[in-house]
Amino acid sequence: MTSKNALVGGGTVLRRARRKTILAGVLVAALAVLTACAGTPASAPTPAKTTATQQHKPFRLGFSPLSLDIPELQSTATALTKAGKAQGITVSVADPKFSPQTQVQQLMQWINLKQVDAIWVVPVAPPAIVPVIAAAQAAKIPVLVDATAQSLGMKGPEAGLSFSATDFAAFGKDLGDVTNACIASRLGGSGKIIYLKDTTGHAGGPVMDAKLNATIASGSPSSSIVSTIAPASQLLAQQQTQSALQGQPSANAAMSTNDEAALGALAAFQQAGKDPKKLCIIGGGGSPQGLADIKAGTLYGGVVFNFQEDTENNIREIATMVANPTATGRSLVIPIVVYQPKKK
Repeated sequence: MTSKNALVGGGTVLRRARRKTILAGVLVAALAVLTACAGTPASAPTPAKTTATQQHKPFRLGFSPLSLDIPELQSTATALTKAGKAQGITVSVADPKFSPQTQVQQLMQWINLKQVDAIWVVPVAPPAIVPVIAAAQAAKIPVLVDATAQSLGMKGPEAGLSFSATDFAAFGKDLGDVTNACIASRLGGSGKIIYLKDTTGHAGGPVMDAKLNATIASGSPSSSIVSTIAPASQLLAQQQTQSALQGQPSANAAMSTNDEAALGALAAFQQAGKDPKKLCIIGGGGSPQGLADIKAGTLYGGVVFNFQEDTENNIREIATMVANPTATGRSLVIPIVVYQPKKK
């Protein structure tokens, strides 16, 4: 797991990674890296930079997300197609519309008709694509799966097979650690916390929550979560935090998994007449407003998945596998960025 600290207030602040939308500019940069390393053997290090003389052999990439009905995934597919074209990479996009059977059929068509040279798949139902992977390996078509090997009932990477997974436990620990640091420095070790849960209902939510709760319990044993809410927007976060404060007027902390919820909570505490610089409000920490508030001290810090770096890593891995489709792949993990005040 790669965790990075972004120091705020005189230090270096890492650029915000988007929560779910991959921007076209990010893909262009990532594909420039691909240009440099597509012909590089799997055992060789990634070149430090691209030169005009380095070129990859054009290839065809199949991208299968959960569904193009998700605006962020539609944006990802559009940006990937556009950026790929600029680098001589033909991108085919499938739309399974949340159907495991449809996804399997579309992937098998690519493989049986030899329509792609590599596949990047976000599986609707991970176990369902196990036969697809076997067929791709037999056809020497490398596959990058956006899931853990364990979710497919597999032990790990195999020939022509890599994984890119989300470590929700690590995210929960990092969020808990930042919260504990604030409770120790601002609240004398005793926090009464309002927890603004993620509303997406992702499978890793319980794992993240369990690790977060354990981290708070061990690092701040005199603290407790006094209210849990799940707002779907910044406005709802403000309104629901206001309601939570009516029931728990002594609450002095709030933690969330994204900036929108944290900023809503911040507004609610301010409306209640509380000084946020004497509280512990933790959020995603990645938006310009979130970073400005961290620098100002009204938000203490935040934790965010670095999807930009993850995208670059995924495309680099696909390029490596295309160059050597029988080599054993790798297990990648989405990097995490931790924002917190610079230690004095």
